[in-house]
Amino acid sequence: MALVKNIHGSADNTPPSGCSSWKEYWEKAKNKKFSSCSCTSCFQRAVVGGHVKKVYGSNEWYIVPLCASCNSYTNTNPFEVCDADLVRVVK
Repeated sequence: MALVKNIHGSADNTPPSGCSSWKEYWEKAKNKKFSSCSCTSCFQRAVVGGHVKKVYGSNEWYIVPLCASCNSYTNTNPFEVCDADLVRVVK
């Protein structure tokens, strides 16, 4: 498990060439489709590729499948996700 927090102000970040969305970026990297929200305490359907960074770690950004509610958490609301769901964003 990884404790992460949302990166606010990341909506203007465009996905890499060849991907029309961060959801598509994640699905291509993982070779599977979105299903459930990656937040371990949530059981909603994932709808966006949310930008997060680890609370305890480097300043690297990651994409994880999130529901709309979990994607709106503020920086003061860290949450746990499965390490296997993290896809690093190459800037």
